[in-house]
Amino acid sequence: MKVVKLNRKFRQFREHGHTIALRFTDWAEAMPYEKITQTRLDVGGGRHESWYSYFGNRSNLYVLRPYWITFRNEADLTLVLLSTNLTKNG
Repeated sequence: MKVVKLNRKFRQFREHGHTIALRFTDWAEAMPYEKITQTRLDVGGGRHESWYSYFGNRSNLYVLRPYWITFRNEADLTLVLLSTNLTKNG
């Protein structure tokens, strides 16, 4: 997992105003984070909402497609990261 600050080269930033994202190497790694995001953030899941998840483009045929969860507000990402940390430890 990698936290990525989005800028104008990302479509989600240009067209939908998302400013920060989580990038995963595959969907299985992202699944717990997406479940927490769905439960903690009531509004979302669509491109025009507060968060959105999707598969990115792969660099070549032998690499898995990255999975992205983008957020409009950085505070939402902080909430998700703290919530996943609490559920892992508790």
